[in-house]
Amino acid sequence: MNEAMRRPLFIIAGSILLLAGAFIAHKAIGSLDREVKLSHYANVPAARQSGIIERGWVPELLPAGSKDITEIHNLDTNTGTGTFRFPSADLDTFKAQARQLAGAEVKEVSAITYVVYARDRSRFELVLTPDPQKADVMVGVWGMKPIR
Repeated sequence: MNEAMRRPLFIIAGSILLLAGAFIAHKAIGSLDREVKLSHYANVPAARQSGIIERGWVPELLPAGSKDITEIHNLDTNTGTGTFRFPSADLDTFKAQARQLAGAEVKEVSAITYVVYARDRSRFELVLTPDPQKADVMVGVWGMKPIR
């Protein structure tokens, strides 16, 4: 792997580790901040029904087969992050859907897919990677922050 490919891969891997570390730390010690909210949904329909996607805490752009969706957001800073899983077979359809979204950017480095888009004054960044434990599953993480 040459230097031009190695640098973006390290940046994406570092982003995944940072988001996952923050999420795990919150789960492990809990939140003393009443403005930080945590929720879990079995799948996309359950998340939609709860209104969490409409409120902007969970990306509207998720693979259709996404499940095990966990999100954490801060009402004071208007930021959030989360994780989800989906069948590897849904990846190509998701990338095509993302490319059709106005202003969305889709990048691929090795087996990692990076998607960035903005909606309603928020910027979403999603990182999708194969699950190291299951060959037919992908793992996704996202970060959301306000556009100022």
